[in-house]
Amino acid sequence: MEDKSPSLMAKRRSGIVLIFFSFICLSYWKGAAASSEAENQYQLQLLQQEVRELRGLIENLGYQLKKQKSIGDDRYLELDSRLQSILYERDSSVGKEETGESAVSDLPDFDHSGERDLYETAQLLIRNKQFDRAIEQLRSFIQSFPDSQLLANAYYWLGLVYADKIDPDLEQARQALAQVLVYFPDHSKVPDAAYALGKVHHALGNCERAKSLLGQVIDQYPDKSASKLSENYLRESVDCLGP
Repeated sequence: MEDKSPSLMAKRRSGIVLIFFSFICLSYWKGAAASSEAENQYQLQLLQQEVRELRGLIENLGYQLKKQKSIGDDRYLELDSRLQSILYERDSSVGKEETGESAVSDLPDFDHSGERDLYETAQLLIRNKQFDRAIEQLRSFIQSFPDSQLLANAYYWLGLVYADKIDPDLEQARQALAQVLVYFPDHSKVPDAAYALGKVHHALGNCERAKSLLGQVIDQYPDKSASKLSENYLRESVDCLGP
């Protein structure tokens, strides 16, 4: 006959409660472990996403730095090419022995030189990459000889140097190049000045103004080298629909 004493029944109930409690604890621990694993997986996915975004940002910055360096190199090569051409033409026409390779120490003292010497000294300073001194020379020339036939040339070179030096002053470049277009509309430097001014406006973020100026060079001066340069720059660098 089955023993149904109170003590035995109590033991059975205690055993059942213990088993039930153990089952609940085990389920809780499994749930907590699963929840913790899911949370860790989520955090890992977030970190991986951040790493991908940072890698993309680093690659983009690297591309922009290379692009800016390439643009700077191209600007200097263009400036140097134009200056060498002018120096060659000058030397050929006057039959002088000195060339654009002259050392800076051999340049004339501009404080005691005349109009053309001051202008040529500025050109040679540009050739020797002494852009800050060239700016001083050109400004001195503009102030000293406001009626000079070389005034438009001085403003043109002043604008180029401001734009192409290591720490460009684009606003000063804009003002100097605009002088050529506004006050010397029939001068031979107008196509080159308009092309340079278009690039300056593009660098300043004035994309539509840049397109307008470069387009004018193409339309109005189709036989000039500035026209071809404007076409290339518009095609390769100007995108007004970009960010």
